[in-house]
Amino acid sequence: MEIKILGCSGSRGKELKPTAFLVDEKLLIDAGTASEVLSEKERAKIDHILITHSHIDHTGDLPFLAESAFDLRKKPITVYGIKEAIEAISSYIFNWQIWPDFAEIPNRKGSKLSYRILRPLKKIKVGSNFITPIRVNHTVPTVGYLIDNGKTAFAFIGDTYSTDLIWKEIRNNKRLHAVLIEASFPNRLEKDAKLTGHLTPKLLHKEISKLGMEGVQIYVTHLKPLYRDEIISELKILSKKLPLKILEDGMTVKI
Repeated sequence: MEIKILGCSGSRGKELKPTAFLVDEKLLIDAGTASEVLSEKERAKIDHILITHSHIDHTGDLPFLAESAFDLRKKPITVYGIKEAIEAISSYIFNWQIWPDFAEIPNRKGSKLSYRILRPLKKIKVGSNFITPIRVNHTVPTVGYLIDNGKTAFAFIGDTYSTDLIWKEIRNNKRLHAVLIEASFPNRLEKDAKLTGHLTPKLLHKEISKLGMEGVQIYVTHLKPLYRDEIISELKILSKKLPLKILEDGMTVKI
């Protein structure tokens, strides 16, 4: 699998873009960024969008992707997420007040946006991959995803505080080659991390210890721009103990 990092920042900043990872050109994980990075041709190839949760840094580009689908595609884009996330997106974004409801334009049978509600721990086939949504610990209902194409697999954990279930669910997958996980705050702001449902490098180390597997590459995402340099310094120290790499916008990861 090839993962293009369209954006991996914990917020929008100068030359820093919110979360969006493009897998093998057709599957987008979260939609904080896309339209300003991808060409029209590249946007038109996206068939599926997995949403981890409803926060705007993970959903903010959905309106423009839906508009692209209306203009460039014959088939609809399908947006996948747990019930709470889909309800928030349809109620507060595509509601004719913030943005037109592309699930109804031009009509329900010919719409260019469709939703599919996922059940946590229920594996489904999405394109060429099997996707399993797994609950994590954030301030709103949130899932991470295990993405497995039958040859290789990776886990996208995204926004979370200390959590247990996802580690239990992914540790027995023999094809697991990578985990993409956040570190939003520096160690000195652990109270802020807990309050907002995020990790620090110190907390990240504790989480990775729950995996109990060797040979799995750890990719760190979602660094808050204000603390980026401080977090990177702490992650570099941690990298001496773990197979850890810090993601940057524009990178490509092959798994």
